[in-house]
Amino acid sequence: MNWSTLVLGDSLEVLIDNRGKNPEFSEHGVPAISGMYVGDGVLDLSSARRVSAEVWDKWMPNKTQKHDVVLTSEAPLGRVALVPSDEPLTLAQRVFGLRGRAGVLDSRFLFYAFQTTRVRADLQGRATGTTVLGIRQPALLKVQIPAPSFEEQQAIAEVLGALDDKIAANTKLAATLTGLLDAQFEQLGVNYEPEDDSQTVSLDELIELNPKVATPKEAEPVYVDMQKLPTAGMSISGWERRPAKGGARFMNDDTLLARITPCLENRKTGYVDFLPDGQAAIGSTEFIVMRSRPGIPKQLSYFLSTSERFRAYAIRHMVGSSGRQRVSALDLAGYTVSKPDPEALARFGDISTAHFKLLKSLTDENRTLAATRDALLPQLMSGKLRVKDAEKVLENAGV
Repeated sequence: MNWSTLVLGDSLEVLIDNRGKNPEFSEHGVPAISGMYVGDGVLDLSSARRVSAEVWDKWMPNKTQKHDVVLTSEAPLGRVALVPSDEPLTLAQRVFGLRGRAGVLDSRFLFYAFQTTRVRADLQGRATGTTVLGIRQPALLKVQIPAPSFEEQQAIAEVLGALDDKIAANTKLAATLTGLLDAQFEQLGVNYEPEDDSQTVSLDELIELNPKVATPKEAEPVYVDMQKLPTAGMSISGWERRPAKGGARFMNDDTLLARITPCLENRKTGYVDFLPDGQAAIGSTEFIVMRSRPGIPKQLSYFLSTSERFRAYAIRHMVGSSGRQRVSALDLAGYTVSKPDPEALARFGDISTAHFKLLKSLTDENRTLAATRDALLPQLMSGKLRVKDAEKVLENAGV
């Protein structure tokens, strides 16, 4: 069946629109969210700027609450996330805060509606701008969304939310495991420069930079672009296939490091673990490929590349015009660390190998869960699939 539609302006209880402005920031206080912190269905609060409690209270007469929808108004338009809790949150420039009217529009349902092709197209069609495409409040309020009954909205949101909750739980577990490995890496003591030069080794004694990799055999091999590198965690979010026309070449157990501003500063780094054994892939020309040398734990390249000391060194050695600065593999080769103890290095290798195996299984499961959610979303939103049938899909997926 096909649902009727609701006009967004007739179905909202709260709309927060700070007219593209930013509040006065401070060193500590309430997180402030602008468009750059909205992505992949979640709010990234890890590097958010802050405002004082006094500024927050004045700036946010309508306070956010759990499951409010945050929608980017431009640059880029249409990214959406849910407010994760009732903790104070400041909405700054380039975002709207939306809350459905009780009994009319479930806010979680609205979150998923904004991810459908139909609603995205309506949103884009009402946007204006030449250099930057954006949408203002009057146009936003005319956007139309699917309108099953309120009870059906809640049921649809529960089904899709169960998948997202499982993804979030896996992501949290992966972050915990990575944190434990970070601590193990620090205990290894390799990422320091000792006073005794005899105990110092250069990076290229441990890590091969841009190793030689044969041209992929496939006409359209796996390709990873810059957008797919994570800014947190190790997992590369996705890939595509393109003709083999150059770019960085890599294989499983290589680390991909962004070498250009602002991607390097934003910590865009990923560990390759999704290729079939022996298969080569290609990526952006702005990647530096890092591979642990024989006898060195394969995962060491990732932990060195994401350490604060290494990243500070890489950023200091960037050269080029403003906005196009890069660091070279040759400059990175001179980075120095402490000579690792062989036994400690072997123990780190055993621990990291076991943990990376679990991390890969969590990532693989999340990709399957996300694919299931993305397949169910348009079917449920259009009314072509009923909730009871979707629940059977969840049972088969172990959710």
